[in-house]
Amino acid sequence: MDVIRTLATISVILIHVSATILYRTNVNSNTYKGFLIINQLSRFSVPAFIILSGIGLINTYKKDKGYFKFLSHRLYKTVPRYLVWCVIYIVFVTKAFNIYKSGNDIIFGNVYYHLYFVPIIVEFYLFFPFIYKFIGSKWSLLVTFVITTGILVATHYFTLPGILVRFFERKNMLNWIFYFSLGAFIGKNMDYIKEKAVKYRILVFITFIAVTFGLIYEALITTKFVSDIDYVATFLRPSVLIYSTIFTFFIFSINWKENLLMKSIQYISKSSYGVYLSHAFILYYYIQYCTNRSIPINTLQFGIKAFFISFIGAILINESRKLP
Repeated sequence: MDVIRTLATISVILIHVSATILYRTNVNSNTYKGFLIINQLSRFSVPAFIILSGIGLINTYKKDKGYFKFLSHRLYKTVPRYLVWCVIYIVFVTKAFNIYKSGNDIIFGNVYYHLYFVPIIVEFYLFFPFIYKFIGSKWSLLVTFVITTGILVATHYFTLPGILVRFFERKNMLNWIFYFSLGAFIGKNMDYIKEKAVKYRILVFITFIAVTFGLIYEALITTKFVSDIDYVATFLRPSVLIYSTIFTFFIFSINWKENLLMKSIQYISKSSYGVYLSHAFILYYYIQYCTNRSIPINTLQFGIKAFFISFIGAILINESRKLP
């Protein structure tokens, strides 16, 4: 799980760096195509985090401890740091403080573009004890797959009334519930799934390559007809659901050894939440730095620097929490 969490953490940063470039680049350029591919390869990230949440909850939940004890433990690990970073983004980035609007934005994850993820996870915490017996079963996989896929197909390929579009925007947990159910299913059957993934690793690998190619091909073809990068690259597509699912099994099909690389992976994994919260703050100020000095923001050089500055800076911020 450390491998998936670390790759997801790195990929979230890659998505935001690549999106920064895509918004400022000609759609017909090689730079655009290259960063669109990077953006799409990284799209497993948020689904992977939700899958990991499902695995973690199903393996640690103790019904006899009670709902409120479970909830307080989970919220304590998640909410305080989220609130701190919401305040930081309001004060130093958006600079648009209004008691009513800011409070509403914090609750619904609208303070900054990446913070929607935390309220989604909190929603799963709130409902998990009530669906504990059902979630993670084969029936739950089928039901949640139908729900999530139905929403993704309807919202991505059809024109819906505005009220439905707003309801099914990315902050709606129903868009992600299949991933959570998949995580719970994996958590309940971890040894069996690892065994089968390793046994059929060649088939898993071939499927992963085919699905990855399909995801990238879809995005590149769509750019010829649609100029809206948010539509082209969004998480909320059936192809991303398939890609994220196969990616998860692909990671399980690899025998990971304890070595220096794995220690680095485990370190990043432990820092993942802090990195997720803070990297966009650093990226914002690096973009401001480049803009003020007329440094191009639509180049490969910018992309490489922006990634490492955001990643390393976020790690350092996370480490600063350990200082006395």
